[in-house]
Amino acid sequence: MYLNRHMVDFRVLMMRDLFRKYISMCEIKRNYPTTERVIILYFSYTGVLEPLGRSQILNYLSRLSDDYHFILVSFEKSLDMSDKQAVEDLRSECDQYGITWKPQIYHHRPRFLATAWDLLVLLCVTLRFSSRREVQLIHCRSYIPAIVAWLCGKVTRKPFIFDMRAIWPDELVTAGRLSEGAVTYNILKWFERRLLRNATKVISLTDAAVEYLLDKYSELTRDQFEVITTCVDINHFNVPERLSASGNLAQSKRETFVVGTMGTLLSGWFYLDAFFAFFLAVKQYLPEARVSIITRDDHCRVLEKAAHVGVNVDDINIVAATPAEMPAYLANMDVGIMFYAPDVGRAPTRLAEFLATGVPVVGNHGIGDLGQLINHYEVGVVVKNVYDQRELDSAACQLLEHYDGILARQACRHAADDYFSADQGAERYRRLYESI
Repeated sequence: MYLNRHMVDFRVLMMRDLFRKYISMCEIKRNYPTTERVIILYFSYTGVLEPLGRSQILNYLSRLSDDYHFILVSFEKSLDMSDKQAVEDLRSECDQYGITWKPQIYHHRPRFLATAWDLLVLLCVTLRFSSRREVQLIHCRSYIPAIVAWLCGKVTRKPFIFDMRAIWPDELVTAGRLSEGAVTYNILKWFERRLLRNATKVISLTDAAVEYLLDKYSELTRDQFEVITTCVDINHFNVPERLSASGNLAQSKRETFVVGTMGTLLSGWFYLDAFFAFFLAVKQYLPEARVSIITRDDHCRVLEKAAHVGVNVDDINIVAATPAEMPAYLANMDVGIMFYAPDVGRAPTRLAEFLATGVPVVGNHGIGDLGQLINHYEVGVVVKNVYDQRELDSAACQLLEHYDGILARQACRHAADDYFSADQGAERYRRLYESI
């Protein structure tokens, strides 16, 4: 009975959204932009109302908007769309840069039906836009939009960029959401191969992922790929006095030493228990050390996991922050921790944000190019096995031993300027667009 009622409710919601889609398409037809700039359809399954979407989408599009007119279609969570002021502010910001923003509602449940509906919505929008001669390119951020663009391309013949972000099927396996060899996994890998073959260009976040894909699919060539890591607007972040070369460097002289992290922690990709174990290792050397966490995840569940590991919850400050608030919270951290399940395609955005704020980092091997970048720029410590407590103890000791030197060399901000600047990332996208 419950299942039937749930399905009826879902169908009602779908019909309501279909009607809204019809109205939206009518508006699209009336307000279609007239511009001499090249028109690019940009599809994202990540919402731009989310901190990650704003950082990894608008930061680039705003810098490219002088030469390109973007029609941005993003899937937004209902909770984010309910904040009318935030929606209006974002729409005004997009208008400022000449970006046509067409948000769609992201559906999460029932899982497969919701995803199928989002695919159908995206299919309608893609066909509606890409059938017009003015549109010259489709930029697809992640697998779902790329699948739709590939299917529509058989009719419209419009080229598409497959901006992978990560190797999604393998990510799902790593997170325990899918088993390798399952029907869904095999279907996703089937699509993956065809997307890689047929995309005009493939964007990877890491060199490690490119090497993995070239080894797995022998028909691919290196020149099909472009590596553009996750960049940030480094001018949005300021290095606080205590983390600057002129500040009070010695960690031993600090009143407290703050071990921090941020972002999604409960998805299965982040090793939250290892993070707390590392904090306890630091606390052996600095008894007054504290934890700072910035996340939109369930705070109660995060604190429960901390208590389970043996961390006193009174030592933890946990908040949810808007993109505008993020730099101030990061500036209160003394080290940023990134412990993830192995994934050659992942490039944590938080690495760039930590470094832009001058915060040294600790990460683990097997996460895209993370370990190589930390070692290359000498901005922290890399751990091989995050579940080996002796190794965590050694990493904590090594971090504190070299900490003052990292700050004195201003190594973190230098790395951000050199490799993670959104200005540089936007130029890589510009060169890519020009080459197509």
